[in-house]
Amino acid sequence: MLKITYPRHGAVLNHNQGTETAAALRITVTGTCTSQAPVLVNGAVARRQGQTFSADVDLKAKFNTIAVTTEDGGKSHAQEIRVVWDKKSFPRYNFYIDDHSFFLTDIAKDRPASLFDHFYLGGLRAIHRRLGTKFTLNIFYRNDHHPFELKDFPDRYRQEWLDNRDWLRLSFHAYSEFPDRPYTDPDPTKLMADFALLKKEITRFAGAETFIQPVVVHWAVTSREGVAALAKNGMRAFSTGIRGVKEACEKAIAKGLNPVDAVTELDRSAISDISYFRTMDDAIYLYCYKKLYDFDIGALFFAGAGVCCNMYTQEQIAANLKQAFNAPFGNETYCLASHEQYTFPYYKNYIPDHLQRIELAARLTAEHGAKPVYFADGLLGNTAWD
Repeated sequence: MLKITYPRHGAVLNHNQGTETAAALRITVTGTCTSQAPVLVNGAVARRQGQTFSADVDLKAKFNTIAVTTEDGGKSHAQEIRVVWDKKSFPRYNFYIDDHSFFLTDIAKDRPASLFDHFYLGGLRAIHRRLGTKFTLNIFYRNDHHPFELKDFPDRYRQEWLDNRDWLRLSFHAYSEFPDRPYTDPDPTKLMADFALLKKEITRFAGAETFIQPVVVHWAVTSREGVAALAKNGMRAFSTGIRGVKEACEKAIAKGLNPVDAVTELDRSAISDISYFRTMDDAIYLYCYKKLYDFDIGALFFAGAGVCCNMYTQEQIAANLKQAFNAPFGNETYCLASHEQYTFPYYKNYIPDHLQRIELAARLTAEHGAKPVYFADGLLGNTAWD
């Protein structure tokens, strides 16, 4: 009989969802109530129109509580949610590339004078120099295609890694490419052991400052217990990879509807592989609003910009980004992604223009006005609260 309809618990809100000053973000809270008694929102009487109520609320902290109360027949009723203020939000983008082992294998074998003598790192550096893009390279410990383990990578390039850590960081992805979805076990022991092993080796050969907390785990699928362990260990943002949600939501958007309210149960049945134990309702919300904070775990879940460069042609990347930039939900965070192996001629699924796709995605996002950041820092790259 009492329900907050906007915002939802865990919402991450910026100036696009309200009026921002240096002191607060003023938003309008809405809901429904069947009782005729006054509805109080954070202690203030809400406006009423039939069963619908609304009230302006000032968010003054990073984490804010919104409490709604009323009475009916002498009984008290209440609902409480928490939301996040993305203070001084600005358009920004993160670029991570998964599944790294090939360039590490090559460099360990050939020992070039510089890391950037290797075509792959040299190509990424060229993109950085042209666009300012910051890259996070998510790494496997073992190469499942060619004999190599990370313990065999030399430390002779340590200073070069450190000299470039402002734009090139290394992170954990998984022990190896196979098997798929390696960390679904409720027991996070192996996950955390692999994390520690990767971090130890990265620190050895590239320096502690080059390591950065990941924002995605291999396949973007981990048990709830695994997420909790990672969050406790310092991983505060999780990139979701929910399959089927785009198609379901676009049907509603094409009708001029908000998918959060309009995606039917039939559409929900087409959504699969829910990342990190999220529900289908979470998946739909993330498609629209891109960010959702889990207060129980203390971590933020976010959706990308529809750009995984090895999956789309240059034309498709441009079209997907145009759609992301024109989305009606006030988003200012864009996550771009790809996978290392498609850059290598000796890989069976080699994509000759893979580096060009990566540069195109970065260039179009930069031209949109987004700044390169690391989503592992602050609130998805926004350090206003730090």
